[in-house]
Amino acid sequence: MLLQSLPNHDHAMNTRESILTAGVALLEARGIAALTQPQVAKAAGVTQSHLTYYFPKRGDLLLGIAEHSITKVMATLAERLAQRAPQTALADTLAEAMVSGVPPRLMVGLVVAADADPAIRERLRDLVRGIRDNIAMLLSKAGLTSIPEAPLLFHASVVGLALLYQARLNQEAAREVQQGIAAMLRLLAARA
Repeated sequence: MLLQSLPNHDHAMNTRESILTAGVALLEARGIAALTQPQVAKAAGVTQSHLTYYFPKRGDLLLGIAEHSITKVMATLAERLAQRAPQTALADTLAEAMVSGVPPRLMVGLVVAADADPAIRERLRDLVRGIRDNIAMLLSKAGLTSIPEAPLLFHASVVGLALLYQARLNQEAAREVQQGIAAMLRLLAARA
């Protein structure tokens, strides 16, 4: 009897995954304004109460989608690192992620959400720290950490290029993202 009353862990993970996947799809199709709890719940095929069980506030939802999208980028990058030169894998994967708009749009949405909810700011700090740690690890694997500030400089450059792309949304800006990331990697390689 007790086993029947326990929630199905696989079902719960599938529901959460469905919500996060729907959130990414909505963000790609309609932008950050579409990431409301009712719209994401509808897109995921769940009730709003199911969504709020996992993500009580919009900021929680944005953080969840951000973490989910970063995990996907890191998984893609791991696959590509096994097949390509590290600098090529880094440049291609990060440029694609930034031009897709998911990470930069989420970051902007989280900054705005953190203005209204200080708890989001603390979690956003943790997210940025985690991203920076991942960047440091990736640059180290590629032999590109001869200067201690390499992860900071690389991260800031990628974010800046991504935001400039989002402001313009054209082919020139997309090329600049690719060229800028590749140039930063070349500069770091020259210092190695």
